[in-house]
Amino acid sequence: MDSIFFRMISSGSKGNCTVIWDSSSLIILDFGISVKRFSSFMDGIDVKFDETALFISHEHSDHCKGAKSLLNKRNIDLYSRKGTLEAMGIESGYRIRNELAIGNFHVTAVDVSHDASEPVAYVVRSGGRKISVVSDLGQVSEELLKQSRDSDILAFEANHDLEMLKTGSYPFPLKRRIMSDSGHLSNEQSAEAISKMAKIDSDIILTHISQENNRPEIALNTVRNYLENRSIGYGSIQCAYQDTGTPVMSIQRL
Repeated sequence: MDSIFFRMISSGSKGNCTVIWDSSSLIILDFGISVKRFSSFMDGIDVKFDETALFISHEHSDHCKGAKSLLNKRNIDLYSRKGTLEAMGIESGYRIRNELAIGNFHVTAVDVSHDASEPVAYVVRSGGRKISVVSDLGQVSEELLKQSRDSDILAFEANHDLEMLKTGSYPFPLKRRIMSDSGHLSNEQSAEAISKMAKIDSDIILTHISQENNRPEIALNTVRNYLENRSIGYGSIQCAYQDTGTPVMSIQRL
């Protein structure tokens, strides 16, 4: 099997989890879902993995609340930044600094700006292909742009519509946090960043869409129009959902 498979099981403020796999290795990015839901997904994959690794982006519950239960029930190595492991109260995890090899995959942790201990995004490379999974950040750094540029699959946060957030029911301190440089990206900020990272055949996935301050169709239209108005090509664009995530996607190694 020379294919790489990708699926976002869940995306949003109630839980996040992404899986990337091939014929021998499984990479799990974040685990803010139940073990039961994850096991239901695994039941549909007819692969016996030689290696399975879990990477946590930061310690907020929607990204890690199921991690301890998963580690108790399955033989899985956990990787994250030192500060994140400490904030999670996990002593058995492994610290990741820059790049780590798991089977045929090379996983790079990239620092992001968010109100957590040591938050990161993850860029996964294999066989000349690149998958970037980025959410929970208030601004986009040059290093993140560099690492994620020309991704074959680009899963990127489009958290809120700015006007919906400003006029919505959230208390002002929460609105201020979301709009800050350590909060979340708006649709417009997401569109600008994606325009600098996408290539002609990138499959774009808009993630962590707020159920209170955004709508999938608004996020899609904002990003799509931004790209098309600037004649920036891409392969496809879709939203990831809280309850259903995304369909399984596959790309061939070069």
